[in-house]
This record gives sequence, C-alpha cells and structure tokens, in this order.
Amino acid sequence: MTKCGMCKKYIPRGDIAKCAKCAKCSSPYHPYCIKEGEGVIPVTWTCPACSKDKAVEAAPSAPVRPASLAPSVAAAPPAPPATSAPPSTPATPSPRRGAPELLEVPEPVAADHRLNSTANDTTEEFKVELGLEIRLFREALTEVKEEIRLFRSEVMELKSSFIASDQRLTELGSRVDILEKRVTDGTGSRLEAVIAELRQDLNDKDQELLDNDVEITNLPEENGENPTHIVLSVAVKLGVQVQESDIVSAERVGPRNRWHQAPSGESGAGAGAGAGRPRPLVVRLTRRALKDQLIAAARVRRGATSADLGQSSAPRPFYVNERLTKVNRQLFHQVREVGRRHSWRFMWTKKGRIYARQGQDSPRHWIRKTDDIVRVFGVTHTL
Repeated sequence: MTKCGMCKKYIPRGDIAKCAKCAKCSSPYHPYCIKEGEGVIPVTWTCPACSKDKAVEAAPSAPVRPASLAPSVAAAPPAPPATSAPPSTPATPSPRRGAPELLEVPEPVAADHRLNSTANDTTEEFKVELGLEIRLFREALTEVKEEIRLFRSEVMELKSSFIASDQRLTELGSRVDILEKRVTDGTGSRLEAVIAELRQDLNDKDQELLDNDVEITNLPEENGENPTHIVLSVAVKLGVQVQESDIVSAERVGPRNRWHQAPSGESGAGAGAGAGRPRPLVVRLTRRALKDQLIAAARVRRGATSADLGQSSAPRPFYVNERLTKVNRQLFHQVREVGRRHSWRFMWTKKGRIYARQGQDSPRHWIRKTDDIVRVFGVTHTL
C-alpha cells in the first residue's frame, strides 16, 4: 500500500486518484496535507522535498568547512593586504604553509531521497502484507487445531469402542471356556441323561397309545385271508367272547414275505411248515379289559395251535402278547436273553411294562432302559 508523502499515512487504492502527485518523484499527497489542496492542483506541481532540492541545485557552490577545523582557522592571523599587485588584476591568494586544506562536502542528491522514500514504502507494504499473511496463517492454524481436536475425539471414541469390543470378546471367550469345562466335568453327561429321560418319556407316551392293542404271532398267513375273522376264531378257541364290534382294526404289520410257499417238491397239508416266520397280526380292541382277558386266556392255554381256525396250512402254535413299541420290544428281547444266561425264570410284560423275577419268591424288577438290565442282572454289558 502507498503512503502519503506528508502525513505518512496509508492511502487506500480507491483514493489514490484523488491525491496530488509530484511531477518529479510521483509521490502521492493527500489534498488536505498541502497548501495547494484548497484549489486546483497544477500538473507541474512538485512536492516540498523536490522543491527544496531545486533550491539547493540553484544555489552557488561554497566550500564547507568541517567543524573540527574551525578553531584553527579562526586562530590563524589575517593575511596582509597585497600592495604590489595592480588593482585591476586580483591577486590569487597563495596558501600558507602549515594551513589545513578546506574539504568540500558533496551536495545532497534528490534521487537518494526518492530511493529512501520508495524503500520505506516497500518496507511498510511488505510489513502489511506479512501481517496479513501471518493473520491468515494463524486462522488456518486455528482451524487445523480444531480439526486435530475433533480427530482426537473421534480416535478416543474408536478406542473406547475397541476396548468395549475387546472386553465383550473376552467375556464370550471366558463363557465358552466355562461351557467347555462343564462339558468335560460332567455337564455333557447330565445333558445326555436329560435327553435319555426325554426319550424315555416319549417312549412311555407311545406305549400308552398301544394299551388296547394285542399282537398275535406265528399265525400262518394266507392269501385272501380275513384278519377280523381270524381274530374272532382265535378268541373262540381261547374261550373269550369277542364281538366284531369290539374290534377296531386288525391287520398284518411288517414287510410281506412268502412264508406260505412250500419248498420245492412239497405240497399238501405240511406245505410251509418249514418256511419263514409269518408277519404278526396286530389287533386293536375297544376295551383294555378285553385285551387283558385275551392275554390271560392265551397264557392259560399256552401251546394252542392254529388248528380249527379254518386255515389250509399246517397247524402251528400261536402266541398272544401285548403290543410293544420298537424300543420296548428290543429291550424285552435283551431282558429275555440276559435272563436265560443267568437262569432267571420269569420275564414278562404287563400293561406295556417289562418285568423280571429270578425265582418264585424273589421280588420283581421293573426294567425301563438298558441301564436297568445292568443294575438288575449285574452284568457289565448287554447285547
């Protein structure tokens, strides 16, 4: 920025055109800082500094004595007047011996003054621009500090989130370790026991659904037979009164086989006697009491055969028992095998339950699962 040559104040760029300019050094001046500012300022106007320089240039050059030589010069005696020289020709004074020579000081130069003024103006402009740059730099630095502060706060939030996640993972890891330890310490076996108990309960429920069912096994199977008629014939042979209305359903269960086919070269009444075991005949009755009567009569008449039942095949002994679930049927088979090996006399089922008794006067044992076989018979393993 440019300063006024008189008051040294900065002149705005918009006011430079209103200021007076020196015709020699082009320095701007406020109109109110100069005398000519009251009227029209001529184009040839020069500033006071340039006007002073003109006056110095117009003055005759005179020797300038230094201040250090003034006393010695003043103390020197005056020169005697020259009498031999004619008045028309002035005599040239000769320097005295021992008198100091006069030093000439160079006249001030206006260009140096202008250079100094320009340098000062440049320095002031540089200071102003530097101050503006410093202020802008400080503002930018403040913004950077604010950004850094926000960034640090976000980093702290992320750090706290990471710490919380790490703690959560540590807790989950410890819980997993505890669960694994429980499994190894016996929790797994307890869970297995609970599962086994639930399975046993389901098996008991399934057995309750078969309370009115009986199963007739080893009864010859023929093509075109009537299962209901066979059941009525078996009831008559066992001495139990059963009406057709007492039978809910009667059918053969299991995969069909060809037991009734006679071996090669054989025919007649004995055909099929040595064939495979026939499928069991499953009967569902309307009342449990009727089922119990059939089972009790079959035990009394143990060894009854299929003779007089209207079948064309050879007579075979048949058996009437309670219908068991698949689990109970397999369990009862194991009980019978283990009981025979250990000379137990009685193994039977009643109301869907499996019982075993070693002798006539021995207590009976209810067997619900495989572990009961180990407990009752004292064996280390079952079949």
